[in-house]
Amino acid sequence: MVRLIDVEMEHTLAEYATDIVLRESVREMQDAITDDVAALEGRTVWMVNSTASGGGVAEMMPKLLGIFRTLGVDAEWAVIDVDAPGFFEFTKDVHNLLHGTGDPEIVDRERALYERASRSVADELVGRLAPEDVLVVHDPQPLAAGAKVAEELGLPAVWRCHIGSERQTEKSRAAWEFLQPWVRDYDRAIFSLPAYVPEFLHDDATIVPPAIDPFSAKNKRLKPQEVAGILARAELVATDHPTEPFDEPARRLQADGTFAPATEPADLGLLFRPVVCQISRWDSLKGFLPLLRGFARLKREVRPAGDAGADVEETSEREEKGATNGGRRAEGTARTDAHRRRIEDARLVLAGPDPSSVADDPEGRAALEAIEEAWHSLDPSIRRDVAVVVMPPDRHESALVINALQRCATVVAQNSLREGFGLTVTEAMWKRAVLMGSDTGGIGAQIRDGEDGRLVPDAADPGSVAETLDAVFGAPDRWDEWSHSAQRRVADNYLVFEQVTRWLDVLGALVR
Repeated sequence: MVRLIDVEMEHTLAEYATDIVLRESVREMQDAITDDVAALEGRTVWMVNSTASGGGVAEMMPKLLGIFRTLGVDAEWAVIDVDAPGFFEFTKDVHNLLHGTGDPEIVDRERALYERASRSVADELVGRLAPEDVLVVHDPQPLAAGAKVAEELGLPAVWRCHIGSERQTEKSRAAWEFLQPWVRDYDRAIFSLPAYVPEFLHDDATIVPPAIDPFSAKNKRLKPQEVAGILARAELVATDHPTEPFDEPARRLQADGTFAPATEPADLGLLFRPVVCQISRWDSLKGFLPLLRGFARLKREVRPAGDAGADVEETSEREEKGATNGGRRAEGTARTDAHRRRIEDARLVLAGPDPSSVADDPEGRAALEAIEEAWHSLDPSIRRDVAVVVMPPDRHESALVINALQRCATVVAQNSLREGFGLTVTEAMWKRAVLMGSDTGGIGAQIRDGEDGRLVPDAADPGSVAETLDAVFGAPDRWDEWSHSAQRRVADNYLVFEQVTRWLDVLGALVR
């Protein structure tokens, strides 16, 4: 039921400090945490969450704990493995409610299932932890189990919530009403954004934004030839040059419904064409469908007169919208020839993990199938410009591919309908990508519209997506300005060194 995850520090602080961009951040962290590290001496900090792979929490954990240990803080990472049927389906429903979607009625059967599974997890954790240890529990899945452990052992405990909604609704209130009895058993709660803090926690909450490791496989600097080599090894670009392919390369959706190398039926042109790329786990809240439909709409706008075919799904959508402009360009804003060519030549890449690899997200398969259906409904002339890609299953190889895709993309998109924080945005900002994100959650907090990239006013509306993407393609003279500003923003606020400092400040104060 509880599995310990081995964590190794890939890079020393001295190695980080050799980077001229990172040196000051490392020094500031080391100066700030001395008293907190001393306060935690003799205690083990236990981080508990629900999966060791997939999503930002699992990705951040090794880096966070690795630096903790380097600084002299004993830390462990435990993952709950719950095999009770329906447990993760229910916790995903709670996750969606916190985002403001789903059925707000939580029935007794679901409560009982959650209680039973949490009791089993708590029993195992109690046998591993000591009363002087510090417990940190992430998100709703292990929340109740951690509350039981904190009560029985009397140890300091923190709940870290990575999700939420800026607007409190009947649905989000139903989720908080369900979670509140267990949340109150924790000494502190930590959130990514102030807007996510429910009213009953206003006096007991701290804000700690997530962060990235600039030396990780997903974020480290890559030379142009390294980008090309990774894409070739993942079978995302065709080459006659000798390369050693990954054991299980990326796969691209085909017209017959199967997945094959992304160079079939023809090379995508990732290294030569304008590319719009969104990489997320498959989730209906990530906004893949309106992004796909918005891209298709923009493509149709620049088609030569008389070009055949309108997509079935888009035709229905236009009928529903009636006389609305659906994102059409305003009068007096004609595209230049270069602007039009960028759109005509553009490709869209929608990429995500194998759904079976994300243990705590049972909806992934259904979300991917909905994207497959929408892709098949596209007119063939547009479908060839859209690639639905499943990433290599190996975590390290997948991280390298994400790095390479974000670096070769003309525009990195994150069109989420709801978002906790959006580390995919942080990662792309660090790489000085041109960003187009939705104005929700942590995405809107990171990207300042017109300064670090562009924000889509209504991510659920393909017309709004098309209009914003059109504006990005029409402003190449702003791209360097946006990308420089974006990288600076990450360096100042969202690197792992700042996150470690904030975490140790909370934990040190708690035990003192």
